[in-house]
Amino acid sequence: MTQTRPNIAVFDIDGTLTDSVRAHQTAFEAALHDFSFPALRTDWGSYRHHSDSAILAEAWAEADREGAADLARLEESYARHYRAAITDEPFEEIPGTRAFLEHLREGGWLLAFATGSLRSGAMHKLEVAGVDGEREVLVTASEFETREQIVGQAVELACKMAGGTAPGRVLSIGDGIWDLKTAKNLGYEFLGIGFTGKGRALEELGGQVYHDFEAVMLEGPEEFRRTAQVTGPI
Repeated sequence: MTQTRPNIAVFDIDGTLTDSVRAHQTAFEAALHDFSFPALRTDWGSYRHHSDSAILAEAWAEADREGAADLARLEESYARHYRAAITDEPFEEIPGTRAFLEHLREGGWLLAFATGSLRSGAMHKLEVAGVDGEREVLVTASEFETREQIVGQAVELACKMAGGTAPGRVLSIGDGIWDLKTAKNLGYEFLGIGFTGKGRALEELGGQVYHDFEAVMLEGPEEFRRTAQVTGPI
């Protein structure tokens, strides 16, 4: 019997599903400052790997701290600062997120979520987007450091849950250059969301980019378009 090769859509979260980049970065930077690193770099794009745990590890090494980076301490500190950040700067889902997720499910796609942020914040962000993180495939920087590890593991877990040995198509959806580069490195298709203003940079690197998920369903590839529903009297 031939096993099913499922099509998998793997989503970044910050700036892709939720407009949470500012709140996340506020909390993350505050958490790193709690370590009192003597010369902390806050240009996150200058780090070798763009994930919270990888940035901590690199900052830890640059500060000549002994032993392994204290991820547990970062998790605790980040959770505290994140609660304060979302109180000061509440955020919402990117327009069309819930409808697009449901549209993909109806089309037979399996969904997975992969983020360079820590798990505690990711769970709340998914909740804002109408996703139950306890029931879905979610891989975060709490488990792995590199984006390739995070995204690859999310795809692998989704495939296993479907009973497949390998995926069919894999579509990676994100808002950042790191998302596009990771998709290319893993050989996945890519769809960009430019809601946070990074769309032009993604397009310059060859990405297919839409402002938000409402735009994807109206203007995107035909397979992702959703027929408008007529409401009220005709």
